[in-house]
Amino acid sequence: MSKKKKKQKAEARQTIKQETPIQDDPYWKVSGLYMDAHRVGRFLSRFERFDEIHPEWVDDLMNGVPTYYCILDVERGTKKEDIEKAYEKKLKFSSYPDETIEEAFDVLSNPGLQKEYDELLFIFEQITKSMLPQEKNELIRKHSTYVSTEKEYARMRQVLNKYRDYNILYMLGMPDIYEVVGLAKDSTYEEIKKRCQAGTELLKRICTILGESGSREEYDFMLYFIGKHTEEKSLEKREKLRKNWKKMDKRIIEKIILAALSGPDGIQKYMVRGGEILNSNQDWKQYLPPNRETFLSILGLDKESLPGDKKEIERTIREKYRYLEKTTQVNLAYSVLKNASQRDDYLWLLENHDMLDTIDALVSKEEYHKKTERETPLVTQDVLDAIVRILEEKASSGAKKRKGKTPTPQEVVAALSSIFAEKEKPPRKIKKGKNKTPYTQATFADNFEE
Repeated sequence: MSKKKKKQKAEARQTIKQETPIQDDPYWKVSGLYMDAHRVGRFLSRFERFDEIHPEWVDDLMNGVPTYYCILDVERGTKKEDIEKAYEKKLKFSSYPDETIEEAFDVLSNPGLQKEYDELLFIFEQITKSMLPQEKNELIRKHSTYVSTEKEYARMRQVLNKYRDYNILYMLGMPDIYEVVGLAKDSTYEEIKKRCQAGTELLKRICTILGESGSREEYDFMLYFIGKHTEEKSLEKREKLRKNWKKMDKRIIEKIILAALSGPDGIQKYMVRGGEILNSNQDWKQYLPPNRETFLSILGLDKESLPGDKKEIERTIREKYRYLEKTTQVNLAYSVLKNASQRDDYLWLLENHDMLDTIDALVSKEEYHKKTERETPLVTQDVLDAIVRILEEKASSGAKKRKGKTPTPQEVVAALSSIFAEKEKPPRKIKKGKNKTPYTQATFADNFEE
């Protein structure tokens, strides 16, 4: 066969779609044959040379780490731009350390290195022929563990698209929905339905989640994943943080949980709206709880006494205003409440201020430390540190230092937006060397880092 035909055949073989899903690592092969070491001596020699040139590649293979194709979820022949997308996706949430993901990207995005790596994979299969059965079985066991763990991370990535904010608050001690309804996790649908007949909005939402097999399985998987892939120390700290929730008003807890279950950014939406309203109306702050006076009380009104019809509301406000002394406070209260849009915003703040303040305290690292005797759960450390870091950077850029002060809701909103916003990450290069840190599976805590 001519060299040209051989080359064409090799290229065609590289672009063929794999029958085995890439997540199952079809390029990682351990031979089922056994041969004496001297019969595969030439491959052993080549493998040793690779160990001198690319020790990190050899270390990964000999420790059962999946191939770089499997790590990035790409096949041979994948375009560079698709490799970059896969790389950025894996950096955001994966069981593999960033160093390994970056090495996979460096290799597969470089045609020359990729060719060398493919050669090593072939040699690796050949030298496994000289391994004893127990050595092969142990290697296969390690590899299977890595693959199955990453599959769970891939599934959790999808779950977080629905429960992102809920997951963060859960690790801050928030009770799960089984605790809310007071039922065991193996309760039947009939038991759940009976318990949720009380009819509150939260109970109806919980019944929707637990009453449908698919959504219940998804929720149960999230709890399973957290229990399995979170450091024991973090889980213990979550248990300590639960005492904060036991001290909260039940009504506030229900509002927070309901908001967290409304979507991946359910909590953030509340924080954003609250921050936007207060940013535009700084003079409203002194007329919100826990302050005694509100715009309603200044005009002699309360929320429950306001009629449902818009025109009737405006007529009632005018009548109250007409007989009052026109002080600065009275004029401000009237100007806000007579305007339908501003009135809706102010009443929304009155309705949700307790929830906003509670979330603010939970997310704020300094306030959070005070409430938990300076105990911070590792699983949310990156989130909390990022908030404080962003605020400190703003302070150092010209604003006043805020040491010892709790971040305002607006600052927390801005920080949360920075953390949760999806940002493009340029490929990061790492130094290559012979002395590689032993490979360890990343914990759940590691994956909150942006």
